[in-house]
Amino acid sequence: MNLTSKIKLTEAEVQNCSWTFTGQDEFYRYYIGKGTHPVTGVPIEVLKKEYVADEALQTLNAEERNSRDAKPWSSGAGSEKGGNVPMVRVGRIPLSKLYADLAPKMREGDKDHLKWWLNRDENQPFRTRSGKV
Repeated sequence: MNLTSKIKLTEAEVQNCSWTFTGQDEFYRYYIGKGTHPVTGVPIEVLKKEYVADEALQTLNAEERNSRDAKPWSSGAGSEKGGNVPMVRVGRIPLSKLYADLAPKMREGDKDHLKWWLNRDENQPFRTRSGKV
């Protein structure tokens, strides 16, 4: 009997897979992973999509972060001219990462999750300004 089902697995559950590159389009690289589930021992086959534009976005964020770090938070935002300080961009996050990692917590009502996530060291590539949000 051949059973096929689609379930979402964590990175830990697919760490023993052997990955084969299968193709790329404008936005994603695609891989197929084959291995066994570490808990159940059941053979698994996994499709992985890797967002390609992530590297370009992180480079853009790093350039902006480096140019803004020596300036006050509101520099260039209109406050020098006596105006109110409008919103200031503190980061750029790919939509795929936003929907997968952040949106579920935000939907649950966790208003501080995005701020907490941006302040974590491993997420600094998505920041356009150093320091704390």
